[in-house]
Amino acid sequence: MTLPKSFPLKSSSNLLLQLPSVGFGTWASGETSWAKDSVLTALRAGYRHLDCAWMYGVDQPVSQAIKESGIPREEIFITSKFWPHFGSPENVELCLDKVLDNMGLEYLDLYLAHWPVVWKPASRQALEKARSGPDTTREDKGQLYDGDKPVMDWEHCTKNIASKRGHEGSFVPTWKAMQECVRKGKAKAVGVSNFSITEIEELLPHEGDVPVACNQVECHPWLPQREMVEFAKKHGIAISCYSPFAGQKADGATLLKDEKVVKLAEKNGMDVGQFLHSWAVQRGTVPLGKSATPQRITSNLDVRRLSDEDMRALDGLEIEDGKGRTIDFTEAWGVPLYTD
Repeated sequence: MTLPKSFPLKSSSNLLLQLPSVGFGTWASGETSWAKDSVLTALRAGYRHLDCAWMYGVDQPVSQAIKESGIPREEIFITSKFWPHFGSPENVELCLDKVLDNMGLEYLDLYLAHWPVVWKPASRQALEKARSGPDTTREDKGQLYDGDKPVMDWEHCTKNIASKRGHEGSFVPTWKAMQECVRKGKAKAVGVSNFSITEIEELLPHEGDVPVACNQVECHPWLPQREMVEFAKKHGIAISCYSPFAGQKADGATLLKDEKVVKLAEKNGMDVGQFLHSWAVQRGTVPLGKSATPQRITSNLDVRRLSDEDMRALDGLEIEDGKGRTIDFTEAWGVPLYTD
């Protein structure tokens, strides 16, 4: 039995879109010269799902790759996200408009809140001029910092996070602004990223005709997010997985070089990335691996069904108490992320 090529995704009025089961990640830190060629390679290899974000600063090279591929827009599922300083209700659509303009698009398939926190921007005028990309400063991005910490807009952070710092907050007004983006036709579906179960539960009573379609989280065998995956399935929310190969731990360890993972991949005649992508899809989640190597880009898309034994072996790699997480801005931002 083959693995699914796509999963259903809730849209407005509970219409279903199809979310391709393997996506290509475009996260960038620093230079972005790899982006156009890698995305073009991915599209030519058969990817039809691109995961982007305003903060990545790669909208234009991704757009160039799409145009050069010759693939019709309607055949490509495109996700993007707004960074926290665009998170107050009046600025959500502004970030979306910037993404659409940068990419030369009329709509996004999926628009996500990148984080469950909202920052104060330098000003509305600064946001209107804001740009992200190589060598851009906080000022270029329109961000407001106090020393080394972003200035929080507690009023619009999730109730969960604001309350843990002694404030009253609600993400609902921001969520309603996101819903309006769907009603205006600028996005087909909306969702969240890095939200905990409690933070999603804050939004569920306010779904109305535009439901929470997706939660994008760090997810891999070190951090399988079992409780979140089960919660999402119960509520018809898709789970997309950034860093499906995990990042590097403090001691230098990487999942891609884990001896057990390497041996299991070899037993299955797979590359390690392909093997980890297969695990993700088989459990009903959508991996968003990134690579600049053409051979790996191609193999990562070729997911195959694994034996129950091999699935259990990967499941057994979980590092308890969330210590398998490799991306965490809790200290950098001074807020309690990933908590219920």
